[in-house]
Amino acid sequence: MRIVLFILAALEAFDGLSNISTLFGIPGPIGIPTLFGDMSRLPKPFPGQFLVEAHIATHPVLALAAILFAATGKVRGAIVALGSIVVIRWVSYLPEAVLYVTAITAPREVVTLIGFVLSLLLAACAIACALRNQRLGLATLLLSVAVLFNLFVVVQSANAEPGC
Repeated sequence: MRIVLFILAALEAFDGLSNISTLFGIPGPIGIPTLFGDMSRLPKPFPGQFLVEAHIATHPVLALAAILFAATGKVRGAIVALGSIVVIRWVSYLPEAVLYVTAITAPREVVTLIGFVLSLLLAACAIACALRNQRLGLATLLLSVAVLFNLFVVVQSANAEPGC
């Protein structure tokens, strides 16, 4: 479990740290909106901005904490940290999803929306198992699916052509 959690945490750390420049107004490699730079691309009104900023700011910290927990054998802590990343990412996408849920037409968008809801449920179950110190293997498996799905969507959206 430690190795799987360490690999997942490393993937999340790479994702979070590759966009650390957005904290200083420099666009990251996948175009996450900037925290202190151009705020015009962030969801309006204020709660949407705050949620995106919270995700950008906490993602690298939680990922590095998950790496430390996994490296030191604290599986429960690694599961909670990685699960928190999934939950915060989901919450940060919520304002945009609410705005555009009626405009979803393509099957790919429906699958992505369903996947995000499922990833939230998987992460919540994994966190609950870790907090109760029960079925940590199952929690790791559930979290693996949620983390890998979220990273797949991030990579897919980064490689998507404009206008698609």
